[in-house]
Amino acid sequence: MAAMTLSLMTAPSASAQNGSFLESLFRSIAEKKLEEERSKRETDRGGRPPASPARPGDFPAGPLGPAVPANRPPSSRPPTRPDRPREDPRNNGPQTIRTNSREVRQFAELLIQMDRELAALKDALQTLSRRDAGVRALLPETYQVQALTRTVLHQCDGANSLSRLRDPYRSLDQRWRELSFQVRSLPDRSDQLRAIVASCDQSGRKISRLMKIEPQFDRHELHDQMIIAATYMQALLDDVETARISSDQAHDLVHRGRLLREAILEEANRVESIQYDEIVSRFTDFVARWQDYANELVSLRDPVLDRRIARIAQCGDQTYALLWMPPPPRPTPLPGPGYPSPGYPGYPGAGYPGPGFPGGGSNQGELSPRTRQALMSEAASLEGSAEYFRADLKRYARYLTPDSYERDVLRGTDRLYEVAKKLHEDLDRRQPLDRLQRTAAELAEIWEDLADEIGHIDSHGLTGHRADSIQQRFEQMLPMVGSLSAALLPTR
Repeated sequence: MAAMTLSLMTAPSASAQNGSFLESLFRSIAEKKLEEERSKRETDRGGRPPASPARPGDFPAGPLGPAVPANRPPSSRPPTRPDRPREDPRNNGPQTIRTNSREVRQFAELLIQMDRELAALKDALQTLSRRDAGVRALLPETYQVQALTRTVLHQCDGANSLSRLRDPYRSLDQRWRELSFQVRSLPDRSDQLRAIVASCDQSGRKISRLMKIEPQFDRHELHDQMIIAATYMQALLDDVETARISSDQAHDLVHRGRLLREAILEEANRVESIQYDEIVSRFTDFVARWQDYANELVSLRDPVLDRRIARIAQCGDQTYALLWMPPPPRPTPLPGPGYPSPGYPGYPGAGYPGPGFPGGGSNQGELSPRTRQALMSEAASLEGSAEYFRADLKRYARYLTPDSYERDVLRGTDRLYEVAKKLHEDLDRRQPLDRLQRTAAELAEIWEDLADEIGHIDSHGLTGHRADSIQQRFEQMLPMVGSLSAALLPTR
């Protein structure tokens, strides 16, 4: 069997420990995500899904949650043992991919190239984030995509065809295209950043051609956005009927609006069965029709209708993002009493980027309102999950041996909850970035130590489904810790 040696770029030398911690953390998230997707595919195909950890977002067991069933069969997977990131040999150094397939070798070489480009992208975004703290919102997803790239790359070892690599790559392709769109939507991206993204896009296109797959996108989310838009359109039509216009004009606007609403519902029903290029073409045609209609409504200068149009425009932004397309310009404001100004939060002509996108003028040392709100939501989720996890572990504390291990692991869970709560409060109180970074660094240190303890809890008196339950609950917090750490920890 032929072998190839590859080398992955390591974290930057400055603050290398933070970089190593984040890379290991997101690699764990990526591996867990691929395992969940594999299980879902087997279920969809009618097979029996393998035992897998609870999905992030499941309501955890604890004082307010359901107890873990006592008769649950032990998981077929080996207990999770999160290694300390600083000791994980997969973070850097030469790796060997063994394969007899020329196509697998070519696939692996392209993934290595993509990994290097993602490392350059991460460095560029970190540099930009020192001038615009809002850009930090992109760092968690950048770490996630690079970790997923490396996870798929490791799956090349021993593979002799591309067949078993297609599904994992589809997940990577979808995540990269979404990240690429968000980076390309940054208002102040440099020529260097443009070049890095273009190079990574090119690598992705080469891999997709090799894999013989079309661009991947989230069809389910696209369907949901269209349904949400149709709901807002119905509310808009209800308001048109009571607007201060003639009954004939209202009847005409409602009639044409109803046709547009039916068109978007029809497109939503077709999303699962048509190809990407056809979806883009049909959506573009729909937007042209909708813009003519929306411009006519905007000319009425009715603030109530404008708010409805703004909601629909937000759905449009999300749909464009899912399809990696920049949205077209929106109507310009018309002067006049009662008409909202461009700064009005619901105004349909508000500048791009839209909701969910970073940037927008954040200064050094502060987070944009959108970024802060997103991180506050993650911190609140982590605080709640840490509280439930602490309660679960205390229920099983009597099984833990020796006493020193019990004390250490309980102290660690207490600290995790306290620091998560502190970070949530600091974000809510709009504390400066340097203070948030110190709290995030403390969170990372606690998580790293606790992960090592929880990783071998099954050798300290807690076995079977109890050990599995604790490790699974701990894993549920991985994405939250990852997002907060990547967005706040200084890595350069």
